[in-house]
Amino acid sequence: MKIFSAKVITGEGRGRTIGFPTANLDKTDLGIDFGVYAVRAHINEREFAALLHFGPQKTFAGKISTELHLKDFIGDIYGQEVRVEIIAKIREIRKFESVYDLQKQIQIDLKSI
Repeated sequence: MKIFSAKVITGEGRGRTIGFPTANLDKTDLGIDFGVYAVRAHINEREFAALLHFGPQKTFAGKISTELHLKDFIGDIYGQEVRVEIIAKIREIRKFESVYDLQKQIQIDLKSI
């Protein structure tokens, strides 16, 4: 199991606009393949099931990013340190035809964490 720590930084805010806010992390040298992963995130002694997106933002023609979507989390963690335990790779990264298709896939991904 791969474990890493990173700081939460400000992103573009796109995840929030599509209903899946993400914590953007300041690390892009994880030593793992690009993909979407089931993970456990530890923040301030609390643990959350989460999805990790690591790689290019293909649907939005974006740069390589490391982003967490924390399941059932509400709050502000900008500037905080997060420890991430990678549990399993869920799927490869791919470009979706629409934001709606991406939202449907994220809902499916969340069922596996």
